[in-house]
Amino acid sequence: MKPNTVGFTAVLADDEELILKRLEESVNWEELNIRLVSLAQNGKQALEAILTFKPDLAVIDIRMPEISGLEVIQRSRNAGIQTDFIILSGYDDFSYAQEAIRYGARAYLLKPVNSSELYDEIYRICLEHSRRKGPRISRLYQNKLNVSFFNKLIDSKILEPGIIQQILSSTELNISDSPCYVCVIQFDDDIPKKKPPLSADELTAALDRHFAHEKHVFWNYNARQVVGIFNISSTLPFQNAMGCLEVIRSLNLSPPVIGIGDTVSGLMECPYSYNRALTAMTYQLYDDTSRIFTSESICTIPPTLKLSDIDYLPLIQFIVKKDLEGIRTYCNDFMNRLLYVPAPPPNYVFSFCYALFHQVEKEFSDFSHNEITEIATAQDLYRFRKLSQIRRWLIDSFCQLSEFIDAVYGYATPKYSQAQKTAVESDDDLIRSAKEFIHSNITNHIKIEDIARHVHLSPSYFAIYFKNKTDVNLRDYLLAEKMEYARRALMNPDTSIRDVAYDVGYGDYRSFSRAFKNVHGITPSDFQSKYR
Repeated sequence: MKPNTVGFTAVLADDEELILKRLEESVNWEELNIRLVSLAQNGKQALEAILTFKPDLAVIDIRMPEISGLEVIQRSRNAGIQTDFIILSGYDDFSYAQEAIRYGARAYLLKPVNSSELYDEIYRICLEHSRRKGPRISRLYQNKLNVSFFNKLIDSKILEPGIIQQILSSTELNISDSPCYVCVIQFDDDIPKKKPPLSADELTAALDRHFAHEKHVFWNYNARQVVGIFNISSTLPFQNAMGCLEVIRSLNLSPPVIGIGDTVSGLMECPYSYNRALTAMTYQLYDDTSRIFTSESICTIPPTLKLSDIDYLPLIQFIVKKDLEGIRTYCNDFMNRLLYVPAPPPNYVFSFCYALFHQVEKEFSDFSHNEITEIATAQDLYRFRKLSQIRRWLIDSFCQLSEFIDAVYGYATPKYSQAQKTAVESDDDLIRSAKEFIHSNITNHIKIEDIARHVHLSPSYFAIYFKNKTDVNLRDYLLAEKMEYARRALMNPDTSIRDVAYDVGYGDYRSFSRAFKNVHGITPSDFQSKYR
């Protein structure tokens, strides 16, 4: 990170390389606007770095080679350097730590270091340093620290309640540690831009102005989400959410979805309220016209349907038989069964749909060589915001799978000789190219995806394309080509049947013999005996 007028500098020192690396990675230094100027592996390096850079902060081990951490602090103080020190030590070093604190060390942390405790101590020091740099710098830095602190607060990473009181007493935040609730403002994409460009900070500033009469705080949790905490007042949470929408509309931004969490007794309990707000927003699944969702909309009636109650075998039969109407009826009935109340928990709906798709995927994976994932994956479910989208996705996915299964395998009695003849006669360029590829690579154990890759199509699309153009199942044609190669090879009485079977992709004689007889009406051994 580049230094700036608001930022601070720090030195880390520990003779154990692994611990030093963990110190570097355990804190988001850039988030705190701190630039690491040195990573020292012994006391001598640490002292040289401190004398050179005069950092605002140093995190050092009390016991290090050449010069101890305690001596580093003594010499730094003798040189008039006011660096704030955080001491790291084991239990046996407590007497050293006491002496280090007498020399002005700000904190003493036991190894292994808890990253949240380390963050809290650094946060306190940064607060004090920002105030020393004057009101403007203090205000700029405080804004950065506020974002960092409140992100950690709602992520349950603030472990010590005392730091909340310290922050409230040392800042001008318009909020108190009393009953409150979380308001989440979430945009579909990154916070939209307008002309002239609007930054996320400008959005929170506009919200702050609108709610100046309310005890609250707003900050940018991430690129898509602004989070607010409101203390309880005479204004209802829903009214404040409406106020947020008014501000956003006045800025000509596309309307977001707003979630309101439960009221909690204080700031330390905000993670619960935040997560309830996120859960409330998922109920947009049933009402995509509304923009505000409160925790009261969360369903509390437990479902009675279990995964073991779902009979997916009729769906499998519909897919195999290419009964598209049966697939539609099954999926609609399945979705209707999930709606045991008008708005059940969205996660319940997602999980059952995921489980159904997974069962079908598992059923077909063995013989479809996992091509089902070319058509759809269960993870696709989680991008949908409407129940109708999920219903349509299930129907479309299973219908496409049925088309694919039919295109590759079919469900009628195969006519292998006709399969070859029809496909060979096709004048389509893609079909001709695929046929030539198959013919040239028949002994290379090719699969459908290899053929599709050759003609630059996905396996599922190519299989359906092949069937539509030739009226032949791709598997039938590929099998016919393999058995034709085997027939010609076995006309030589000295050729090993097992070698031929392996050449066309069969690992055992029985499977090869059965396939050969299905196509040519005679076993490979009987066929070869004709030429002896």
